Amino acid sequence: MTDKSSIFSMLKFMFSKIKNEKKMLIISFTFLLGISFFEFKIPQITQQMIDVSIPAKSFYQIGMNVLSILAFALCLSFLTYYSNIVMSRVSQHMIANLRDELYEHVLKQDFAYFENSKTGDLMTRLTGDVKALQDLISAQSLKLISNLFTFVFIYIFMLMQDVKLTLLITITFPLLYFLNTFFSKHIKQAFKKVRASTSEINNHLQTSLTSILLIKTFVNEEKEAEDFHQLNIKTRDNFLEAMKYQTVFSPTIELVNYMGMAIVLLYSGYGIIHGKQTVGELVAYLSYLKMLQNPIRSFTQMVSRFQQAVVSYQRILDIYEAEPLVVDCENPIVLSDLKENISFDKVSFHYPTYEKNILNELDFTLEKGKMLALVGVSGSGKTTITKLITRLYDVSSGEIRIDNENIQHFSLGSLRQNIGMVTQEIELVDGTILDNILYGSKEKTEEDIRQALKAAKLADFIDSLPKGLHTEIGERGIKLSGGQKQRVAIARIFLKNAPILILDEATAALDNESEKYIQESLNQLLNDRTSLVIAHRLSTIQKADDIIVLEDGKILERGTHKELLASSGRYKELYEAQFN
Repeated sequence: MTDKSSIFSMLKFMFSKIKNEKKMLIISFTFLLGISFFEFKIPQITQQMIDVSIPAKSFYQIGMNVLSILAFALCLSFLTYYSNIVMSRVSQHMIANLRDELYEHVLKQDFAYFENSKTGDLMTRLTGDVKALQDLISAQSLKLISNLFTFVFIYIFMLMQDVKLTLLITITFPLLYFLNTFFSKHIKQAFKKVRASTSEINNHLQTSLTSILLIKTFVNEEKEAEDFHQLNIKTRDNFLEAMKYQTVFSPTIELVNYMGMAIVLLYSGYGIIHGKQTVGELVAYLSYLKMLQNPIRSFTQMVSRFQQAVVSYQRILDIYEAEPLVVDCENPIVLSDLKENISFDKVSFHYPTYEKNILNELDFTLEKGKMLALVGVSGSGKTTITKLITRLYDVSSGEIRIDNENIQHFSLGSLRQNIGMVTQEIELVDGTILDNILYGSKEKTEEDIRQALKAAKLADFIDSLPKGLHTEIGERGIKLSGGQKQRVAIARIFLKNAPILILDEATAALDNESEKYIQESLNQLLNDRTSLVIAHRLSTIQKADDIIVLEDGKILERGTHKELLASSGRYKELYEAQFN
């Protein structure tokens, strides 16, 4: 994509976002015409006062000229004020809508997108890059458009008044164009580096601040500070490089503008000496020259902002161009409940960026109301199975069926609404306990909440808190213990009341006493549900209706706890390693 097509594409994109503001844009355009008219007329009144009113020694005419200038200036101020108000409204509406669109688009991406993206970089794109686009639709941009209108009016007028002078001034315009082209290219590349390094800083901040316990316990503050310092230095150097071009650019343009002023002074000065021009015309021409140069000045001030916006637009476009691979099929079925079973039919899977299969032709069935446990060493494919059932990923080959229907035929929303998950790493939002328990659940009564708290063994803990359910838990639940987090998650699943339950090492990170307490809640949660349980501690799955031992993505053994112990295979080895 070339620079020109990028700029054209960006402008087309931005206009598409403000097409619903046509009325406001027409009003703003009308104001711009008014501003251009009054800016054009004021130098003519000044010329008349110098060439006519003052030589005539008519104080009345001078007074009328001054009053006219003040009246025009007042109208100019009002039009500028209201045009800024209108443009600010258009700008804010566009940016609010753009942020909504981007955020919704990001949320629609599949799980793989987030695994391959950096949070800090996404945050920069959704905030800083969007702000860079907003700066283009601003009062300053509006002033640039107004200046362009004035430029056209005045250039035509000057051609009609004095062709030779106008053409002499025009000589400076190609020079301005070439300077602009040269500096724009370098400023754009420099700000591209600034955006990239800013994203690195944001990503480092997000990672370090959410891992503060790890940093503290490993006494790694100095290393983290040094890493941040290096990123900070990199960003500083990139920004200084951008500013180097920008600071040379503006004075160079100003120098060319003074060359234009010198041309007017020399030409008009010669004309006044030989009686071909008046002093009033000289003053008017200098005013008009300034108005011709104002768009160029405004444009030079906008260049760095414009180049930043092009870079930001391309980064935003990357988000828009990302399409999820896991999507609803055409006319999806709504899954209302599990009636018979969940079955895997020759299911194989490998991650998009990894060719080796994680799962290899798995065949098994989980009957309704039964509990199936998955056992195996890390990397054997246990958690991957849960990701496939919830369609965080789609299978590479084979089929997963619910009640003999391929799960890809169900809508994603209804499929996931029928599955409850409790994992080792509990996801909690920054808010109150009640916010987290009600997350994703709608129209729940106080009685529903009370029953969920009771079932999750959380009621006594809530009663002991001064603010009860309205207690703030901090970011990622930092104010809660591991066991308390698990109980909040279990209460949330009780409220969801999904017929299919997945427990992915839900008690692996807890001590024995907490595990025993949590296990009581989990046992109640498992009642009358179809459950898939991944367990490192084999003591928690002895009552499972079926146990599958996985190794290298294949089923190595299968049976009940007693049957597998009696077979003296891999399961028995794992069991004896834990208990002996």
